[in-house]
Amino acid sequence: MSEFFSAAGAFLRDMFVYSMIAIFLENTIFSRGIGTSTALFATRKKYSVLLLGIIMTVIVSVSAVIVYFIFPYLKQLSFSYYVIPPVYVAVIGLTYVGALLFTHRFVKKRKEEVLSIIHIGAFNCAVLGALMLATNNASGSFGAFLGFAAGTAIGFTLAAYFIGIAYERLSSEAVPKPFRGFPITLIYIGLVSLAMYGLIGHELPF
Repeated sequence: MSEFFSAAGAFLRDMFVYSMIAIFLENTIFSRGIGTSTALFATRKKYSVLLLGIIMTVIVSVSAVIVYFIFPYLKQLSFSYYVIPPVYVAVIGLTYVGALLFTHRFVKKRKEEVLSIIHIGAFNCAVLGALMLATNNASGSFGAFLGFAAGTAIGFTLAAYFIGIAYERLSSEAVPKPFRGFPITLIYIGLVSLAMYGLIGHELPF
């Protein structure tokens, strides 16, 4: 029994630590530059950022569980560099289909909104990027791998929330018309990216 609690504690510890690393150091919008269009689309269409984050976290977590068990076999291949991305896309596709079937069967409230968010939440660069980052950065333990993948999705949600907060102001008449909306939003993301890049201990190369 003590071995069980020890293993469970190690799993939860690794998952928590790598979740925090992914949230604050490997943010998929600000420090990696992927998934930006998805967050902007959700913000402009007034989708619930929290619901988008929950759905993305579930999709990434389920996909990460599958990837964790098949990755040892993939990395043994001499051409693994070319095989891994399409295999990960296939895994995301299977998770996507499963999410649709689950929603049609069990979700009663806001079903149409959930289905529309599943579409944009599954097939975007942030989900694939989360799996690739987890493969490259997490340690070999299952807890660390799952925590890193889920933490990356949570980091995406926080980034989308920051964009949502700023989007209305960046689209106001106080901003010059040529920069209003999408252009100034990209500039805003770039500035926040530089700030976060500096906060995690990096220096500019010049």
